Amino acid sequence: MKKKKEVILILSAIVFVEIVCIAGICARDSNPQFSPNVTVRQVESQAVLYTVYRGHYEGVGPAIDELLELAGEKHLTPIGPIYTGYLNNPLLVSGDHWLIEIRMPVPMDALEFAGTLGEMTDVKLIPAMKVVSAVKPEGQLDPGPVIRGLYALISQRGYRIAGGMWQSVLYNDDSEDYLHIRTEFMIPVL
Repeated sequence: MKKKKEVILILSAIVFVEIVCIAGICARDSNPQFSPNVTVRQVESQAVLYTVYRGHYEGVGPAIDELLELAGEKHLTPIGPIYTGYLNNPLLVSGDHWLIEIRMPVPMDALEFAGTLGEMTDVKLIPAMKVVSAVKPEGQLDPGPVIRGLYALISQRGYRIAGGMWQSVLYNDDSEDYLHIRTEFMIPVL
């Protein structure tokens, strides 16, 4: 009887190990691993035309259009990609109340407009900073691995976070589908 229990226990262990192996293979095949290329770099100071948008991120498009229109009226040529970042925590605040700052890099002489454009739209100088950055490539729907890669490098290297995460669309084929957008994520660090 004791021998029979030992055989059943051994067979059960073998079956368990096989189930774990099969589950691991299925998980690997259904979710290909993506390892982002995370870098640390210095971002020079820059002047930005910015506005603060209140609402869900999906509705930010018209605010970006208005910012581009204002840039045209003031003869300010964008000199880099537009960045967006949350000013409050989107996990703690409902989407109707998200505060999203939209930044458009412009030439330094645009600082002459600082303080003249309004309460929620203006020009300001962003100081130079060190950032940890990574790109969500076109064809990668989930930005999670990219963001986890940023935080992993920050932790591994002992950096301290010095501000909120910023996102910039580097490539968009005019598709609304996030799958077809290449996006850079940046976190300022010390």
